[in-house]
Amino acid sequence: MTDSPQPLIGRVRHARVPAFVFGTRLPESAVPRFGSLVRTRLRPLDITLYGLVYDIEVNADDAGTTRLLSIAEDVLDEELEWERNRLIPLDVSVLCVGYRDAAGTLRQALPPQPPISLDAIHICDAAELRAFHAQLDYFRLVLDARDAPADEVIAASIRYAADAMDGDRRTFILACGRELARLLSGDSARLEQILRRLQ
Repeated sequence: MTDSPQPLIGRVRHARVPAFVFGTRLPESAVPRFGSLVRTRLRPLDITLYGLVYDIEVNADDAGTTRLLSIAEDVLDEELEWERNRLIPLDVSVLCVGYRDAAGTLRQALPPQPPISLDAIHICDAAELRAFHAQLDYFRLVLDARDAPADEVIAASIRYAADAMDGDRRTFILACGRELARLLSGDSARLEQILRRLQ
């Protein structure tokens, strides 16, 4: 499952155990979505690391074209279309939410070490999403995250995974709602806000 031929979408720029950033240049149609599940390999440990996209930053325009077009008058639609269709330089921030160890056991916990600079990043396919979301232990990692908009990330990750559930979308969302209710039993206002984002 971790060796599926998903295309390379970027490479790690810098990393810590709880989170990492990867750089990429992709066409607009291929930019990973907020809340999507990505993976990389920790080769020395034979581990596949999973993470959720929690921020996407468009880098400065190297040539200054975007800046010029944004203030120019009488810009042709063709010029804007060309600019939008070029490869967009991005920094994508990822919250680590689990890993599959060398024995094949999926653990929804922080990895034993962060990825290394220039490690390859791949988007997870539908089969990987279903396998990862067979457990929901990662919810606690996201809810406790300090550097990410945790409530938005968890809701987006649930919606994103629900699309891969082969007709069991509603059942999956209900299971997620029950787990969130258990974890947030002492914070009904926060729970309500997250559940509203799932509708």
